[in-house]
Amino acid sequence: MKSLNSQYLSRIDHLRFIAATFVVFVHSYTAFGGKESSNLLINFMLAGDTGVTLFLVLSGFLFTIISDGGKKDISYKSFIFNRFIRIFPLLSIAWITAMALSRGTATFSDALSLFLFSNLQSSPLLAHFGQTWTIAVEFQFYLIFLFLALFLNRYGVRYIVYLSLFWLAWRTMIVAIYGGELGSDSYLNNHYYYLTMLGRFDQLLIGMVFGYIYINYKDKFSNPIFIIASSAIVFFSLLALRSEGLWYIPTPYVTSLSYLEAFMWGVFVLSYLSSSIKIPYIIDNALSKLGEVSFSEYILHGVVLYSFHKTFGIPRFIENDNINAVINFLILLPAILIFSKICFELIEKPFLGFRKKYAK
Repeated sequence: MKSLNSQYLSRIDHLRFIAATFVVFVHSYTAFGGKESSNLLINFMLAGDTGVTLFLVLSGFLFTIISDGGKKDISYKSFIFNRFIRIFPLLSIAWITAMALSRGTATFSDALSLFLFSNLQSSPLLAHFGQTWTIAVEFQFYLIFLFLALFLNRYGVRYIVYLSLFWLAWRTMIVAIYGGELGSDSYLNNHYYYLTMLGRFDQLLIGMVFGYIYINYKDKFSNPIFIIASSAIVFFSLLALRSEGLWYIPTPYVTSLSYLEAFMWGVFVLSYLSSSIKIPYIIDNALSKLGEVSFSEYILHGVVLYSFHKTFGIPRFIENDNINAVINFLILLPAILIFSKICFELIEKPFLGFRKKYAK
């Protein structure tokens, strides 16, 4: 997505597409009957919950670049307005639909969960468009980002590093106290931090740290060996993190691993954007266009996926359940992307012309 406030970095859009598709794969694989697998590639893709972490790291990374590490003069009002314009049109479709589906039980307070509190358990958005919880986290971050950028410029990157470590320690202590006691399922009840800033703020801060490194030291990471090494780190780290139950088990040890998860993505983002490897124009452009519609892909893919599943069940192409689920994903992904493109053109794009320049 081209910005009025910084040079366009097409590779960020590449990574947005990857992040959204990670999430789509997990939801699709499960819907189409996929099970646990010994296949390393399938296991890697089943770590698709990490797509959310990649999105958050990218947010901290990108806005740090736009603000030049806090050195630019940022108009707070215009910054928030631009974030509103970027998010509201598509989110309003989800909100209108969620309120219609919840009209028998939804309250006025539930309706107000649109932006800052779509991650609350009572929010109709969370009930019908579960992935919209990330918008609450993102928007809460937007409200304080300019202060963080100011502190980054005033106190240096070590302030952001220390703040991220403090937040890790804070979350670890909170989880040590409450564990899985805040719900009926002690294995899955990690939502009080998984879906909130409690579990995500340090990941956004890590994105800021790597954005700062990119601004000041990107030339040192241009050697292709860095992207090769970081790709291997991502692959094997996600296999290990998934085996530890990173996204599901509410224990102090497991929740601390999300810090390493974000750090891993920070290394990869830095290496990918700094790499001297030339990407052919046709591939670069295609991935950029796919990244352009990643917000629609992420927020609305469930409508295509579950309407198809509800209508046709699980189409059977091969006897192996896991491979069959992958085939169904590959068949449905183009339809999701086409639907996302339509949503982008009709709902998102017309509003982007209202964006303002906020960085000087």
